[in-house]
Amino acid sequence: MKIEVEKKDNIKIIRLIGDLDGTSAPEVREEIISHINDNSKLVFDMSQCEYISSAGLRVLLIIAKKLKAKGGQGVLAGLVEEVKDVMEITGFDHMLTSYESIDTAINSL
Repeated sequence: MKIEVEKKDNIKIIRLIGDLDGTSAPEVREEIISHINDNSKLVFDMSQCEYISSAGLRVLLIIAKKLKAKGGQGVLAGLVEEVKDVMEITGFDHMLTSYESIDTAINSL
């Protein structure tokens, strides 16, 4: 998995490229947690993440809890159909809000 970070105003856009699975989950968790500060605003661009495993879902849950503890916000953008289905089946769509585009996600924050 490749992670790219871009900053627009006070919002960080974190682009996840590749599969978010058991192999990549620890690296993704550490990288993203390093970007969480008080009142952080993060948009996760998932448009190039084709697959997410239970380990990947766990990472998103850890990140969501960390953001909440620090008074921050995080939203998802551009979920591919397979990942969107996994999020709905597991109930993660109720924990993390997702938007069709990065611009819509940014405007929500």
